[in-house]
Formats: sequence, C-alpha cells, structure tokens
Amino acid sequence: MNERVVPMIHVPDVRATVEWYQSIGFSIVNTYGNDSGGLSFAIVSFGETWVMFNQGGQPSSQFRREVDLYIYTNKVDDIYKRLKDRVEVIEKPHDTFYGMHELIIGDLNRFWLTFGEPSLFQSLLTSVRENNIELLRTTLENADFKPETLTAALAAASSDKNNSEIAELLNKAGALPPHNVDDETLRSYAGTYRSEQGFEINVTLKGGKLFAALDRQQPMSLFAIDSVSFRPIELDNYATLIFKVEGGRTVACVVKHMSVETELRRVAGDTVTG
Repeated sequence: MNERVVPMIHVPDVRATVEWYQSIGFSIVNTYGNDSGGLSFAIVSFGETWVMFNQGGQPSSQFRREVDLYIYTNKVDDIYKRLKDRVEVIEKPHDTFYGMHELIIGDLNRFWLTFGEPSLFQSLLTSVRENNIELLRTTLENADFKPETLTAALAAASSDKNNSEIAELLNKAGALPPHNVDDETLRSYAGTYRSEQGFEINVTLKGGKLFAALDRQQPMSLFAIDSVSFRPIELDNYATLIFKVEGGRTVACVVKHMSVETELRRVAGDTVTG
C-alpha cells in the first residue's frame, strides 16, 4: 500500500455533507452506516485524493476554523464560473503573493475550501528558471504583467548566461534592467535586523547577490530597484526592503508592505557566504 495521509472531518450530518461535496464535483468512494437512511461515515474523492467524513462534529462559527481543505487543480476560474451562484464565495479568484491563483468557498458546515493552481507569475518564474521558451511565450501572451514583475523575472534570469533568449523576450515585453549595485555597497547591507516586536530579518550576500530570510525561513533572492531598495524575486510586488544609511553605516532597514512600514534596527553585520 502506498503511504499517504487522508484527512477525516467530523461533521453534524454526514449524508448532507456528502451530497454537498458531490454537487461541487467530488465523487463517493464508499459509505457506511446506511441504516434508516442515515450515514455515519463516508469517503469522497477529488482527483486522486480522498477525504473522510465522520459523524458527531459541529459546524464552524469562527473565523479561525479548526479544519479547511486546500485543493490543487488547474481550473480555478472554470470552477468559480460553475459554482459562484450555488455556494458561499469567501474570496473570488485572485493571485497570492506566494505564487498561487486561488478561489475560496465555504461548505455547508462553514469550513473553507481553497482551490489553487500556480499563478501566471509563478509560470513566468518557472519558464525562466527552466529556460522554457515556449512556456514563457505562452505566459506572456496570456497576461499583462507590470514592468516590475517582468524585471523580477529578468533578475531571476540574469544569473544564467544561457538565458539570453529569455532575457530578450522579457525586455521586449517591458522588463527594465535591475538597478546595478556595487559589491561593496551590497556587502554593507548584509547583517541581522530586528524590530522592537522581535521580528527579525537576516540579510546575506552570496555570489554577488543579496538574500533575505524572515526569522528562520528560507532565504529569498532580492533584486535592486535603486541603490537602497530591494524586492524579493519570488514574491510578486509584495514588499520592499529599504536600507537606511547614516554616516556611511547601514543602521536599519524598513520593510514596506502596501502602506505599512516596519523599521528593523541592525544588530549584527557582514553576513557573507560564497
């Protein structure tokens, strides 16, 4: 037997839940406890995955629910068109900063189902990193990317000399060359920064490029907007990291997300690898 994890959700009415999930495209694998027209347990499937429903649960009345389902698919917009008039839509199809195109709906028990697929921005980065010319052409034809988004993709391509055709296509689409910052300046930004609330960012320099790691998360590659402002390549126009220099020393950085700015003071410096 292949190893796998199958979620089991306790619900107030197994039969009603199964019928609702059938109505949005799930299939019944098996049911149990059919005496007197009731169900005590059921297994349903979506694609190659299963979900189990068991009796004895309660509907969710809280914003922070005890269980939700994340469903990977490649037809988010089609699912929205099919379901929008029949279900509670929590969030219409939208792109997330982490590279997914998602639709969120609520089921009859008020648990959330998120249908997700890679966004066009993620396809853009994938085409660059895999040097996939055809995927890049298709992605550019199906989306109207902002110049800064194309610049992020160009920054991702700049480390590979074999990506000249990729770079040419991005330039024609409207990408602007990332700002060139000298190694000495980049080195001066490397270090650890901490906010008053204890939020921490570790900035490192590797191979002539800056990387930023939030707390203990994986480092994200940055590209320069100007001599002091940088954005993560992987997060589409999500946040800007702005370094503050006083008296020739980097003393802090500011994380700007939409209209919110958070200052982090430098507590250690010169983190350079490779």
